[in-house]
Amino acid sequence: MKHERKNPLNNRILKAFILQLVLISGTAVSGIYLAEFAIQELLIDSALEREADYFWARKTIEASTPAPNTNTLIGYLFDTADAAIPSEFSDLSLGIHAISTPVGRSVVHVSENRGSKLFLVFDANSVTEAASYFGLFPLVLMLIVLYSSAWFAYGITRRAVSPVIKLARSVRGIELDKPGTKRFVDVYESRGVDAEIETLATALQHLLMRVEQSIERERTFTREASHELRSPLTVIRMASDSLTNRSDLQPSALILIERIQRAAKDMEELTEILLLLAREYEEVLTKEDVLVNDVVRDELNRCRVIYGTKDLDITMHESERLVIRASERAVAIVCGNLLRNACLYTSQGEVSVTVGEDYIFISDSGQGMTSQDVDDAFNAAYNPANAQGNGIGLSLVKRITDRFGWTIVVESERSKGTQIKLFFSDKEIIDVQV
Repeated sequence: MKHERKNPLNNRILKAFILQLVLISGTAVSGIYLAEFAIQELLIDSALEREADYFWARKTIEASTPAPNTNTLIGYLFDTADAAIPSEFSDLSLGIHAISTPVGRSVVHVSENRGSKLFLVFDANSVTEAASYFGLFPLVLMLIVLYSSAWFAYGITRRAVSPVIKLARSVRGIELDKPGTKRFVDVYESRGVDAEIETLATALQHLLMRVEQSIERERTFTREASHELRSPLTVIRMASDSLTNRSDLQPSALILIERIQRAAKDMEELTEILLLLAREYEEVLTKEDVLVNDVVRDELNRCRVIYGTKDLDITMHESERLVIRASERAVAIVCGNLLRNACLYTSQGEVSVTVGEDYIFISDSGQGMTSQDVDDAFNAAYNPANAQGNGIGLSLVKRITDRFGWTIVVESERSKGTQIKLFFSDKEIIDVQV
């Protein structure tokens, strides 16, 4: 199963860089608002309160003391019951208020003493300008410096991890089944990369060389063992055929000869599979247009001959005419083994096979398997107590299907039979007809 691809390293670095910029910007903007709030609360409000206290203290000493009147602060003094109080001040209670006027924002401090009300109006526009001048401009400069340094750091980091990313892409492009290992060290030595990257590339190179040597040993063993087994198997088969033609043999001897012939046939099939795998490794396996229906029909006829003495109803249903681009022998080996297993483990009843638009469905009414047996069926070490066959088993069948990209799905229940679906790769299917 193909795993979901995770985020590339470059994207993660870029996301961290963007997050850093967002945090810096948010912190700086928040600082401006906090500074403006501090100016409003700590400076303006307290200054207006002190100015009002100072005015009332002077007013107590000298009744003719005028209200403050400066460039940024204007005072208005009215009797509490005076109807001439401007409308913008008439609804203001004692304390600090922020109001908007046609000329801009203002902060008004309202105080009362001995039947008089004092309205101190402070021009807040000057505060905004001061905050912009002393806060915004340094902020912009600071952000430019921070963004530039962050981008420079991102570039350095990206260049530092770039060889690792390229090395990962090179490793991902390796096909171990094909001869010839990629040379990492030659590539990275010429670029003067860090010693750690060169060490990693060298370690990967050595690992790939060992893997390639192991694969080559497997290919050689598979190829040579297959060829070496053919000669003695041919002698065994010819000798057993000659013994079968003799008329002076006892029935018990004929039974033993039949077992020898069956074992020799199984070994010949195993040899053929090993050669098939070796050729596929070496990319000399011939692929052709295979009519799956004909292959299944031929394998069913062989099963009828082998298991003709059993009380079996062996049937075939062709809902589609399926043509794929593959090795005909590989299809025959897989289908033949699955069908023979179905017949072998079914004493009586039915074995049926259906050819669909992209699959083969094999069903039998045999002894079936437990859920644990189904999970272990394709394990090479699987050897159930009721095993009857001595062929290649499902483990090698699974190996072949994995090699060609086919999928096997098994459903079985004890004493109720087994159902197997063999799905062919989409890229191999070239024609499907009803």
